[in-house]
Amino acid sequence: MTTTELENETPAAPELPATPDQEKEERRRRLMLLLLLLLLLLCCGASLLFLRYILKPQPISEILLPPKVLQVPPTYVKMITGLDGPMGVAVSPDAQQIYATESKGESLIKVFNRDGNLLFSFFPPGTTKANRNLTYIAVGADGRVYVSEHYNGVIDIFDADGNFIDAIIARDMTLSKYLRSKGKLLLPPGSLFYYDNANKQVYYQTPGGNLTAIPGPNRKDWAPLGVRFDAAGNLLLTNLVDGLHEVLIIPADALQGDLSTYAPKLQEFGTEGGEAGQFSFPNSVVRDKAGNYYVSDGNNGRLSAWNSELKYQTFFGFGSSESSLNLPRGIWMDNKDRLHVADAIGSVIRVYDVSGSEPSFLFNFGEFGVSEGSLNFPEDVCMDSTGRVYIADRENNRIDIWSY
Repeated sequence: MTTTELENETPAAPELPATPDQEKEERRRRLMLLLLLLLLLLCCGASLLFLRYILKPQPISEILLPPKVLQVPPTYVKMITGLDGPMGVAVSPDAQQIYATESKGESLIKVFNRDGNLLFSFFPPGTTKANRNLTYIAVGADGRVYVSEHYNGVIDIFDADGNFIDAIIARDMTLSKYLRSKGKLLLPPGSLFYYDNANKQVYYQTPGGNLTAIPGPNRKDWAPLGVRFDAAGNLLLTNLVDGLHEVLIIPADALQGDLSTYAPKLQEFGTEGGEAGQFSFPNSVVRDKAGNYYVSDGNNGRLSAWNSELKYQTFFGFGSSESSLNLPRGIWMDNKDRLHVADAIGSVIRVYDVSGSEPSFLFNFGEFGVSEGSLNFPEDVCMDSTGRVYIADRENNRIDIWSY
């Protein structure tokens, strides 16, 4: 080997070991990369969750948790005050307005925003606090508000802002249809019209005109109490005529458009009594995903189940255990087929799972008392699309809000 070759093969300098500062910097760099990766994954997950919620709004807990974890009671959120004996409660389709009927004091229909602030109030035309008895309330998918007014035996219909539209005054009769049948055609905007049960007359007054009365229709088989909408937009109501405690179903198409042509193809089931398939002061009706009907059979202290063919199936909730009812009033079915029942005397909300072959008790929430989170004669319960539960807490003069 020549001298030149030896000079060209000079060995490379050995790699120096990393200093403590260099090792620390390397660890920091790797940690930052790991954190950035985790942050990226979280952002992707949050984006997917947001997209899932936009496509199908529902409580976040129901999106994140498996079904078995969901079978736990909701948590108390807050209360809405400024009410006098709330009887019924309902929520607008967009979950932004809460409607409540009062059974005492001025007996108004009060509307609150989602934060519990009073927006406005209204009442049926031609009535005073002395001659109106507001009970249950329901809001349709179109935002129309249906109020059962028990003293005059009518279901008043308002728009979302409390403007009176019409009233169902008999099984197959609205105010506008009745006036039209008497040759009054359609009244101009701004007209006043209502039914007065004390005098059994229909009153109407055009703008600038005189108040006129005509004899009312035959109403011997009409005494509405509870009102609820099912997912198809059908109006489910309870009818408490003596000897004929029953459920009536008004199809959705009968409630659309011009109500002066109201001609419902009614369906009905049930009779008055304490036997199977009978009711004693039924208060509220709901349906599950399979189309089955559930009725709060008030004075019989039970829930009655009927199939989609309107055939009686069974009853449940009767007895003396923690799952038993005392005086069931308003009921609500959520999108998990959990049946929520306002037990007035028990001062509790009882929840049953009706998604299986037989109803099963899940849990109770609320308890008797006057402090926040307690109940005193709850009359009604409903839910919105975000998982909030609203309870008409009558003797505490408030709406209690819970949330899944």
